[in-house]
Amino acid sequence: MTDIVLPATAWDGVEDATEALLDKWLVAPGVMVKKDQVLASVVLVKAAMDIEAPQDGHIAAVLVQDGESFAPGTVLAQFAPAA
Repeated sequence: MTDIVLPATAWDGVEDATEALLDKWLVAPGVMVKKDQVLASVVLVKAAMDIEAPQDGHIAAVLVQDGESFAPGTVLAQFAPAA
């Protein structure tokens, strides 16, 4: 299982204690995706960015829901690779 986390580089130059907002999950848990497919949209300091699938597989569990804020290093979801 792979943890889905916003890359640490996304937080470069952002003030301490800044949180991001998980705008929307674009793929439901269990739906198969391809590597680099966009999984979710995140807003960080008024800049939107996408989270992509690290490989073929599916989201096994969503840990941060649409509209919830999160801090650096927060695991957003768990991803299961294709068999």
